[in-house]
Amino acid sequence: KARNKEMYAKHLRQIFRQIDVDGSGMITMDELRQFLQDESLELTEYFEALEIDAEDAKALFTLLDRDDSGEIDVEEFCDGCLRLKGEAKSFDINCLLYNSKRM
Repeated sequence: KARNKEMYAKHLRQIFRQIDVDGSGMITMDELRQFLQDESLELTEYFEALEIDAEDAKALFTLLDRDDSGEIDVEEFCDGCLRLKGEAKSFDINCLLYNSKRM
């Protein structure tokens, strides 16, 4: 199980580096949106392999950007994706928690 987690984290770091087009070590919602729209990069397949819906990635970004800075770092991205991997209920609960804190 630990080995699988390492493998997932490695793939997530690769995805993060591809999304981080300016090499800043942070990704913005614009970078993520641009990456999701570029079908030639096959991001959807990456996320599906990790059991994360690519559409969920947008909500995940919002959940991770707790300080509303508009940026998240690689650790936040990887930790969040691993925490939510294949767990729709956990993802939905986190979305509800996020929305309730915003009110």
